[in-house]
Amino acid sequence: MLSSLHTFRVADGDAVFAPFSQPEDPALAAVTEQLPTAPDGFYGSIEFIRPIPEEVLSEARSLLHTDRDRAEDSYLVDTRESAVRVYSDGLRGLIYGAYALLQDARDSADGKSVRRGLLWDLPRYPFRGLKVYMPAPDNLESFYRTVDLLLSLRYNTVIIEVGGAMEYKKHPEINSAWIDYCREMARYPDRANEIQNKTYPWGKNSIHFENGGGRWLTQDTVRTLVKYCKDRGMEVIPECPTLSHSDYLLMPHPELAERSDDAWPDAYCPSNPDTYQLVFEVLEEVLGVFEPKIVHIGHDEYYSIGVCPRCRGKAAENIYADDVTKIHDWLAERGVRTMLWAEKLLDAIGLNGEHFGGSEARERRPDGTVEIVRPATWRAIDLIPRDIIAHHWYWSIAEYFDDEFVKRGIPFLYGNFGPANFLDWNRRLAQGAAGGSPSHWSSLEDATMQRNGVFLSLFLGRRMFWDETWDDARFPAYLDEVYEEMYRTANRKTLAGPHFLIEHTATIERRYQYLSSVPMQTERDTVGRYEVEYADGEILSIPLVYGLNITGKKRVWERHYQGGLYENPGLAERDTWSFDDKLAEVSYTTLPERRGGDTWYKIAVPDPHPEKPVAAVRTVKTCADEGDILLGSFTRRA
Repeated sequence: MLSSLHTFRVADGDAVFAPFSQPEDPALAAVTEQLPTAPDGFYGSIEFIRPIPEEVLSEARSLLHTDRDRAEDSYLVDTRESAVRVYSDGLRGLIYGAYALLQDARDSADGKSVRRGLLWDLPRYPFRGLKVYMPAPDNLESFYRTVDLLLSLRYNTVIIEVGGAMEYKKHPEINSAWIDYCREMARYPDRANEIQNKTYPWGKNSIHFENGGGRWLTQDTVRTLVKYCKDRGMEVIPECPTLSHSDYLLMPHPELAERSDDAWPDAYCPSNPDTYQLVFEVLEEVLGVFEPKIVHIGHDEYYSIGVCPRCRGKAAENIYADDVTKIHDWLAERGVRTMLWAEKLLDAIGLNGEHFGGSEARERRPDGTVEIVRPATWRAIDLIPRDIIAHHWYWSIAEYFDDEFVKRGIPFLYGNFGPANFLDWNRRLAQGAAGGSPSHWSSLEDATMQRNGVFLSLFLGRRMFWDETWDDARFPAYLDEVYEEMYRTANRKTLAGPHFLIEHTATIERRYQYLSSVPMQTERDTVGRYEVEYADGEILSIPLVYGLNITGKKRVWERHYQGGLYENPGLAERDTWSFDDKLAEVSYTTLPERRGGDTWYKIAVPDPHPEKPVAAVRTVKTCADEGDILLGSFTRRA
């Protein structure tokens, strides 16, 4: 129950809203108009008040026996009287308060009552975000739906990768080349992986051809997306990949590439002055559209270092730091802060001795000689401006990497944040991180977000960012609560109408596939179907998609410290918790449930013909995998 996260003093039971006048602000009204009402309801109005009056804070401190103070995004909801009052210092907090009312009603026994009392909620950490791609031009609704979900879960920031997916009026050649590039990378399912990992002897960046659906959005369309966020108090950070992941710049301008022998270059030459003319003209258009406070400049997965004649012989840390500083200074002159993926600033050696990030990587050749295949860049951490925000996504390799930012006073937050895996949350956040953000490295459809575990990360992360009593030892209980909350969120409309409830599992086992630079292949993943035959002979077909609404029954619910699993050489040793990816990917549309040593899954399917009797239900397996689809129960609900 969401309300259990908050400090709530109940007065005397609960009550229902009477029909009431909606607030003038459309963002607030979009939430409050979903509140259930009854003609004889107790609550007759909602007032939204900002800032929080000091006398209200004083009363709350006294009633709740606390010395806490106001914080950005904190909100108070007073439902003791018939006039409900929501207080916050900003619009975003008021929206959070409106969602608190809505979710309290949805969580109630009758689905419409709000508890009477006083709620005071404060975030533990200021940065709570999600990193996404641009939506496809014909699927903007997926972006709006994602932003609404973020607000309902009390997130305050969205990081949008721009790349080649936005119109560039000064450089239309970028957009033309981007479409051709993405079309090639999507030509067959393994094409991007083939280019990245199987074609060249040097390291290459992951290929983000899903950004913008492989197309691009006009600047006016992007402005509309940004306005939607800002009208709701959401911070928007554009990510403009530079130095690395610069394929969108280099497809039309191969003369700027660090490697002349790469047909698909991803790193530009930072020693060529023409590079920065292009970079700054692109950034100028991004600033004009987003009007941001912060720009994320990427800089991750930088592998082609000091290769071209201009760069050869230069120290890798200087190459990296000089590029960062040039871009940082250009943005700072315009009043914009710089954020970057921070792994190249770390001498990142994993628990098993593997070299990552900014550490030096060497390979021994058959003739016994040693070649440096990736020079070290980690010394750049002492050469870059100190006000850069480090997007630290190596939190799972070794916990002590955090210290490198802490001892230098470099602001940092956790990127690619995975709450189910994160180790020692309370202590590490107290050390100085500003918060974190999960990432979604694929298209914005719900199915891909679910299968990449993004929904699980968002729902769990909301608890970690707001719950003052968070305790890693209570994780199993949190997980059960979150699975239930996710399932009801995903299936709310279905559960409110006529539907079928299905409980099933499978003995089929497939390897988990993270969807990034690899498209979701529904046809491949479909393992069977249910056929619901109505009395008149009409058949409703319910596809069973592995990883979406069914998976294998032998799932692992327990977490173990991954760094100590030395007996399993196939598992990378990381300073983190292990978690079953296949359990994460199936959660949202389904509700996983433990039964003895097996896991079963509950799904809800709309019943399009509640007036027709059902004559039969059949299970049809369509895949060649070993194993079976096991139907436990099939229930019809009006």
